[in-house]
Parts: sequence; structure tokens; C-alpha cells
Amino acid sequence: MGLFSRKKKTEAVEVKEEVSAVSTSIPGEVIAAISAAVYCMFGEGARVMSVRRQQRTGRSAWSMAGLLENTRPF
Repeated sequence: MGLFSRKKKTEAVEVKEEVSAVSTSIPGEVIAAISAAVYCMFGEGARVMSVRRQQRTGRSAWSMAGLLENTRPF
């Protein structure tokens, strides 16, 4: 069975337990969107254990990508 040959499930997913976020810096809508994306990618057995903000390094994402690209071993 290939990756794209799975049949789509049409039944609704029931929330068994409501867990609140410990940190109030991340809105609940963002956590819900991340959880929905994880469910869509990995299925019913996947769980989101924690969500936290990434620490800023002072470099932009493009700068970090260029740095990693130019310092990659041969």
C-alpha cells in the first residue's frame, strides 16, 4: 500500500481528554493547528507531547541556510 493510496477516513475524531497549555505565550489556536497537522501527517496514533517557541539566534532563516550550505562537509 503506497503513501497516497490510503482511503480517507470520513468519521469525526473524538477528543478524549482536554489538556491545557502550560505556557500562555502560545495561543490555543496555534496548538490546535499544530495538533491537526500532526494528526493529518501521522494518523491516529501520533501525539503532540510539547510545543515551545524557538529561541532566536540573531540570524535570519536565509542566513542560517546559507551558513549550513557553505559549511557542509564534502
